[in-house]
Amino acid sequence: MQPFHPPTPQSHRSSYIPSTPESPTVEKESHIGPTQDSRQAREAADGVVRDYEEKRDRLAKAIDSSLYLLSDLKNFNGEQWTVRYPHLKPSEPESAGSSSRPGMSRRTLTFADEPSQTTDVVLNSTPTIRRTLKRSLTIAPAPPCTPITTIQPIIDEPKRTDENEDDFSILRLNLNMGAAKHAKGLISHLEKASISALLDNRITASLEHLSHLRKRVYDAQSRVLVTGDLNAGKSTLINALLRRDEVMPTDQQPLTTRFVEVVSAKENEDKEEIHILKEADKYNPSDKSTYATEDVSKLYEMLVDAEEDASSPSLRVFLKEADANITNPSILHNGVVDISLIDAPGLNRDSIKTTANFARQEEIDVVVFVVSAANHFTLSAKEFIWQAGHEKAHLFIVVNRFDQIKDKARCRRLVLEQIKQLSPKTYEDAADLVHFVDSAKVALGYGETEPEGDELDEAFSHLEHSLRSFVLVNRAKSKLGPAQNYITHLLADVELLAAANSLVASKERDSAREELARVKPVLEKMKKGKEGLEESLVGEEETATDKVSGRTKLAMERGLDRVGRGELAAPAPGLALPSYPGLLGAWDYAAEVKRVLLASLDFAVGLAEEDARKLTTEGVDEVIKLGDAHLPADVERTNRKFNSKAMFSPRATRRQSSVASLGLGLAGQSQLGEVNVTDIFDLQHHFQLVRSALPSTLSSSTSNELVPFSTEVGAASLAVGAFSMISGKTLGLRAVVEGLVHFSDFVSNPATRRWIGPVIGVFSIGAIGFVLYELPRSIPKNVGRHIQEQLLISSGQSDESMNVPFPEYQSIRVSKEVRKVMRLAAWDLRERFRSAVEARSEVVKASEEIEKKATNALNWFENVEKKVEVIREEVGIKV
Repeated sequence: MQPFHPPTPQSHRSSYIPSTPESPTVEKESHIGPTQDSRQAREAADGVVRDYEEKRDRLAKAIDSSLYLLSDLKNFNGEQWTVRYPHLKPSEPESAGSSSRPGMSRRTLTFADEPSQTTDVVLNSTPTIRRTLKRSLTIAPAPPCTPITTIQPIIDEPKRTDENEDDFSILRLNLNMGAAKHAKGLISHLEKASISALLDNRITASLEHLSHLRKRVYDAQSRVLVTGDLNAGKSTLINALLRRDEVMPTDQQPLTTRFVEVVSAKENEDKEEIHILKEADKYNPSDKSTYATEDVSKLYEMLVDAEEDASSPSLRVFLKEADANITNPSILHNGVVDISLIDAPGLNRDSIKTTANFARQEEIDVVVFVVSAANHFTLSAKEFIWQAGHEKAHLFIVVNRFDQIKDKARCRRLVLEQIKQLSPKTYEDAADLVHFVDSAKVALGYGETEPEGDELDEAFSHLEHSLRSFVLVNRAKSKLGPAQNYITHLLADVELLAAANSLVASKERDSAREELARVKPVLEKMKKGKEGLEESLVGEEETATDKVSGRTKLAMERGLDRVGRGELAAPAPGLALPSYPGLLGAWDYAAEVKRVLLASLDFAVGLAEEDARKLTTEGVDEVIKLGDAHLPADVERTNRKFNSKAMFSPRATRRQSSVASLGLGLAGQSQLGEVNVTDIFDLQHHFQLVRSALPSTLSSSTSNELVPFSTEVGAASLAVGAFSMISGKTLGLRAVVEGLVHFSDFVSNPATRRWIGPVIGVFSIGAIGFVLYELPRSIPKNVGRHIQEQLLISSGQSDESMNVPFPEYQSIRVSKEVRKVMRLAAWDLRERFRSAVEARSEVVKASEEIEKKATNALNWFENVEKKVEVIREEVGIKV
């Protein structure tokens, strides 16, 4: 870039003389004198250049730092934290509150994904005219219970025209779906991840814009965009600035339908021609394949023809100075800085052209906004100025056709009030940046009426001088100012984003720590008590099962003993031994006795089961007590109610569905209910009784010699032998042979032959009579004894695999049912305990992850605030 020096105008009309790189010169005022050494001017120009280059390098460094900062934020948002998008609303004014200092104000903080969740915060800010420069948030103190008059309340800042003054400017989310307030409502219905993705897109766009800014900062050329509403006189103004009336075509109807960039012909080997850009982003003047050429005289036709094609390519027009000998050249040919004037289509022509204007302003350095004095600022103009103001704090505004206004003072006042709201920085420098002219009449001396023409010519001269000064002299403001302003707003947005998310991270970290403090001790206690709970459950199961098993076996053994004596196994209501009907009914009597005794055994089994139910209920209660002792209070207890009556039901077994398979209904089992002769006459039992009553020496003698017996002994021996032969069913063959040998030896004695017959007859008659007399008492004993013997051998079940004694079988069966119930209760408790441990483990794990993530996020956001301060120092912003 060539060195330059600010001109010193003698009047409003600029008398700027371009300087050369070797010896920059300016026109001096009269009191300086022409003999002053030119070295001072050269040193002054060099100082301006050095100062500009120093600011440029410092700003470029800040842009690089901002790029790194935004890149870190983008990566952090996608990988480590879901950045929340905050909204700040003014809180209701309070009569009393915490003490504050200037720049502090109460706000209500909400987030786009949770608009109903509000947090009272205090906004600490360093205000500028339109927005705040530095912003941080803290939790608002709770209001006191009673008002304290000595404490000053937090004072709200003056209400600004922007209803979202505390929201974002650069990073603001906008769905571009209708009005901004409607877009904000749509955003509030999106999920957190979707909002984070939208914010990520905004960060990406800002990264791209920062890259463009860096190129623009080091680009020696200054691009001036002339834009405004439809038919506002933009092309006429450009012609006036170029000192030529035939360049940009003008008419009462709009003509400019595409972007036309006017540059000096020196950039095109001093040839005047039009370059039709095929693709603007790939345009290269040295590569003719990227553009087509046309004569300048064809510009009017090209603009008119482009009305039918909304996608017409941009034009680049190369022009020479209108008069090569002119002492006051146009701004395009200033000889110091390369300037390009860009004529843009009207904003309110159509949505495509308006959107293109919005996008194009990000690529230029200076915006010259032309507004009609009759129409003031339209809605599209306000939106454009507001959007451009995010980057360009200073706009050059030309109020055209001012001569057509009757009440000029009122028009000036209304326009300036609008500018004050739209661009406060421009309003501050309104004397140099806001101009009321009529470019059509004053350009190149077109004024015809003396007084008004002179006045307008003076105003246009002031406009031209101010534009020169703004673009050429105040390049730190026009060239570097937009980048600095953009970074300022961007840093404020990042700072607000970090401050709001710091509150979120701090809240999540505190909540996670509280959750850990609540859950982790309980989890540790449960883990330590798990082994004890398991031992207790096993112990309760074994205790209940063993107790039921022992008591059931003992009850069954006692019942069988009673049955073996011909008594009921257990006294049962409505159950008694039948009356003896006589000898003819002995068989039916034995059958009824057997049925009653078996029924009494069934009743005894039922009593054992009822006792098992009670013991099981006690065991289940103990399991419930273990659950109360080992489960946390907030764990839902089992809603299962133990129904002891459901135990020992037919559906409780999977093997058989009959009642008999459970040990009940013994009288209905054929192998037990059948009556035998031995149930009535058990001769073997009587023989055993007789043998047990005889002397042991007689019953166990093994001598083979005949010993003379007395009559009584011989008779007895004979009777015994006879009875033994009769009851030979259960005696062995050896016993029968021995009896026959003894009997034959005894009968061979002649003395015995005389009396043995009567003795045997008398004894037989007596024995038979005794047996018949004892039938009412012997039948129950015989039946009971046979039942006892049979059940002691097997359980009496039809399943042959159940060859276990009845008491043991019933003990196993009942205890198995009890064990099943106890295991079910223990399993339910174990599952609840396991679920509780897993749930708390997940809570602890999630809370630890949240705490770690929130702590890292909090540290990261705090580090962001430090980086923002460093970048502000690089830019040279004081807060």
